[in-house]
Amino acid sequence: MNSFNWRAGTPAPLSYASPGMVIAALIFSLQAGCEQPRQSGASVRDQLTLGPSASVPSTQPAVAKTPPGRPIAMVNGAAIERKELIDLLLKSHGLGLLQQLILRELAVQEARRVGATVSEADVLAEYEATLQAEHLDGKDPEKLTPTRRDQMIEDWTRSRGVTREELRVAMERQAHLRRVVQDKIQIDDEALHKEFERAYGEKVEIRHLQLAAARFFPQVKARLDNGEKFEDLVRQFSQNLLSRDRGGLLPPFSANDDTVPAVFAKTAFALKEGEYSNPIESEGSYHVLKLERRIPAEKAGFDDVREKMRKRLVARLAARAMQDLSARLLSQAELRIEDSILRDLYKTQQGSGQIQGPVLVGQ
Repeated sequence: MNSFNWRAGTPAPLSYASPGMVIAALIFSLQAGCEQPRQSGASVRDQLTLGPSASVPSTQPAVAKTPPGRPIAMVNGAAIERKELIDLLLKSHGLGLLQQLILRELAVQEARRVGATVSEADVLAEYEATLQAEHLDGKDPEKLTPTRRDQMIEDWTRSRGVTREELRVAMERQAHLRRVVQDKIQIDDEALHKEFERAYGEKVEIRHLQLAAARFFPQVKARLDNGEKFEDLVRQFSQNLLSRDRGGLLPPFSANDDTVPAVFAKTAFALKEGEYSNPIESEGSYHVLKLERRIPAEKAGFDDVREKMRKRLVARLAARAMQDLSARLLSQAELRIEDSILRDLYKTQQGSGQIQGPVLVGQ
């Protein structure tokens, strides 16, 4: 099942999608309904039109309205009908975009219900956190100029294969979810000390290979024992699209990192550098881990980094709360799909387990 379907996990700082779980903070679910993103996180790992804004300008050309009944184009005198184009767009991209709009609408409704107001500044803050996510690590996002923001949006969307309009929908959704959960996040000294250990304690860096089934491991093991590189086999065998192109490399994590499945941490810390594991099961999938390196604990005083740890923890807890809220809203929603093409696609993909979402009512 596509791990990005119907997930809120997105545009927050510190995003990275690991093999089916969030390893740093949250996944940016941008392409729900169509295989990924993505995320990690990703990702994916969501949106509506950019809308008028001097700060986030749109470079999309204006779409001229075609009168009903007229062809959308003529080629050497032959008509390309508007209905044919629209049906093709709906079949190829419609369901994923509809999912994103539904998620945004649920977030807007919940914010309205609790009396939370979302401004354009809140939406822009989501842009700045998302565009700079890889460089935050407990720091505040840089205040971007409109020109710099526009360039980063262009680079971000091009590299991830999404449109500005989709990104805008995700930012609006995230802004509303964040406003709902932000005042409910509470942390104490114990939580801060755990975050300190997670950030500055000993870490491991691993590669993982997600197997289609455990029965494939003997073949992988034989080739590893014959001297083939682990990362090469990852690119050939791994079912995890998010990490496969990186040779299965995951961000470093500590032994007590609660964003990593316990079996991952236990297995990884028991390995020697260069050693790989037998298959382990996590979240319904089988994984082979290889320990790349151990990273010694950093020397840092808790009081010196206390504020940084607080910001990291708040961001991570907010991301988790937003994802949980989105899942809850979705599970409680009543959904009708009036368009027959999208309704049939939804029923088919939901029935096959490709997507998760509300049961259609009255249909």
